[in-house]
Amino acid sequence: MKAGILHKPHTPLSIDDVDLDPPAEGEVILAMAGAGVCHSDYHFMDGHMTPWKTPWGMGHEGAGTVIEVGSEVQGLSTGDKVILSLDTMCGRCRNCTNGRPALCENNPRVPVTRMRTGGTPIYHFRPTFAEHTLASADACVKVPDDTPLEKACLISCAIITGVGAVVNRAEVKPGETMVVFGCGGVGLNVVQGGVLAGAGQIIAIDTVDFKLEKAEEFGATHFVNASKEDPVERVKQITGGGADYAFEVVGFPAIVRQAIESVRPTGSAVVVGVQPSGQEVSVEGWHLLQDRSLIGAFHGTARPRVDFPWMLELYKQGRLKIDELISRYRPLDEVNQAFEDMKAGTVARSVLVFD
Repeated sequence: MKAGILHKPHTPLSIDDVDLDPPAEGEVILAMAGAGVCHSDYHFMDGHMTPWKTPWGMGHEGAGTVIEVGSEVQGLSTGDKVILSLDTMCGRCRNCTNGRPALCENNPRVPVTRMRTGGTPIYHFRPTFAEHTLASADACVKVPDDTPLEKACLISCAIITGVGAVVNRAEVKPGETMVVFGCGGVGLNVVQGGVLAGAGQIIAIDTVDFKLEKAEEFGATHFVNASKEDPVERVKQITGGGADYAFEVVGFPAIVRQAIESVRPTGSAVVVGVQPSGQEVSVEGWHLLQDRSLIGAFHGTARPRVDFPWMLELYKQGRLKIDELISRYRPLDEVNQAFEDMKAGTVARSVLVFD
C-alpha cells in the first residue's frame, strides 16, 4: 500500500510503498476512506512539535472500513464503518470510568513499528495518510452503514476538538460570551460549538479575512482581524469588559496570554491549540487572583462512543456543519499541496480521499 511518510522535519512528505503487519490481538485493519489534513500534522513538519522518531507515519484524523480483524476483538466485523478516535479507550481505568476516555490511562503512548518501507521500520500510532491503517479496536467507533466517511472523518479530530472544547470542557451556558482566537478547521468548530451551546456573543479573531468570513458562516457574531487592531482591547469593547470564555486555537504561548487577558474576572481561557515542544506558557498572576481560570482541553474532552454518534445525528438534522467545513478533496499524492493550501489560508479543511 501507499502511505505519507515524514523522513525528517522541514521536508515535504513522501508517498512511499509500505508493508503493513497483520492485526494482532485486539487490533483491526481499516481501508481508509477519508483523512483530514490538520495543522497538528504540519507541526511535525515545520518543527513546532518534535516527532517521537523518524521516519514517521503521518495523519491522525480519519475514518474507514474494517477489512481485517485480529483475535479477541468484540463488536467489530469486516465491512463495519468506523471513525477513528485519537486515543484508545479501555473503559476500565479511572479516567474512562469518570467519563474522560480521551485521557485513558491504559492508552500506550509509545510509537510502534508495524509498517516498513524497503525494510526500514516506520514509527507510528495509527496513521491516516495511508491507504490502510492498523488500529486498536478500542480506538474505533462504529457508525451506521449510510455514514459518508469522507465527510464524517472530520468528526475524528477537528469537529470533536472544537465543539467538545465548548460543550464538554468549558460547558458554556446559554447567553454567555466567548471569543475564539484562530478560525482554522478546529477554530470554526469552536464557533459552531458556541452556537450549539447558545452562546450570546461569539467573537472570531484571526489575521486572514477568508477565515473570518468562514467564521461568520459558522455562526460568529463579531469579527476582529488581529493584524489590524488589538484583539484584547476590541474584545473588551464588544463585551463591556471581557468575555466569559476565550479559546486559544492557534498553538502559541503569546496568544494564550492574549486569551486570558481578554476574559473578565471569573472568566476562563481554554487552551485548545497544540503548543510548541519545550515552550512554557506564562500569565500575569493578578489575572488568576481575580478568579480567572486557565485550563486545557485535549481532544475536546471527548467521549467518542457517545459524542461521535451524537454529532452524526446533528449533521443529519442540518444542525452541524460538515460540508461547509470541507474546502477541497485531494488524493493522497497531493497531500503536500493540501498543506500549502492550509498555510496560505485558502481552505478551512482539506480531506484526502482514497479509491
